[in-house]
Amino acid sequence: MQQVFHNAMKIVKKDFASDKFQLIWTILFMLYLGLSTSFVINVQFEHLEEYNNPFVDFIMVLFAPFVGFVFNRRSFKYLNEDSYTRMLYFYRSIPVPASAIFVSRIINSLIAFAINSIVFYGFIYAMGNHLRSAMAIPEYIAFMLTWVGVGFLLTGPYIYWENMCSGKVYLRNTALLNPLIAGSVAVLSLLGYSIFEFVADAAMKWGLLSPVMWGSLIAGLASMMLMSKLTYIRQQTRDLS
Repeated sequence: MQQVFHNAMKIVKKDFASDKFQLIWTILFMLYLGLSTSFVINVQFEHLEEYNNPFVDFIMVLFAPFVGFVFNRRSFKYLNEDSYTRMLYFYRSIPVPASAIFVSRIINSLIAFAINSIVFYGFIYAMGNHLRSAMAIPEYIAFMLTWVGVGFLLTGPYIYWENMCSGKVYLRNTALLNPLIAGSVAVLSLLGYSIFEFVADAAMKWGLLSPVMWGSLIAGLASMMLMSKLTYIRQQTRDLS
């Protein structure tokens, strides 16, 4: 296991060294998402006791896994060049165990979540005067970490699609995810439920002891690990030709 982790870290370092601007692009994109989200979130906190906007649920769930992405040349060229498949082909051609590739993918996600969460959610908090009035910093950290857990949960399918699908199929699957999220949010809204309100209420009530936060983090991380394990098993027999 130590050797696998060592090889995984070498892959992570190589990925970051190969595109020195990827962190800059990623942070800029997170600032853009934060700016576009902050106004909606701030208005929702202004009227939190009056009504719940289903659109807020939709964008928070939709953006949750994006916080775990590092935007580099590979992610921008997956459609034209099928860059994820080419990456797997390259790693199969060198003496690196397949397990190290998936461990490196999880490490990349955790690094991205750590950096992007501070940028994305921090920017939203800085921009939202009604949000700051409703939540102290410890409560907002609980709110943020709950959504990070949702991001972990939704990152699992992305890992599977990256390693098991061509660029076109990856695009199709990610496009189909949007109406699936919208439909789920719409059904919950019709039933009188709001994911956003549930997460916010738990964070304001319990702070960093929020069982919703801890449950989200544990369930999300477990799901990401299980999907990575499944992908690792299935990927062994994938034909990359």
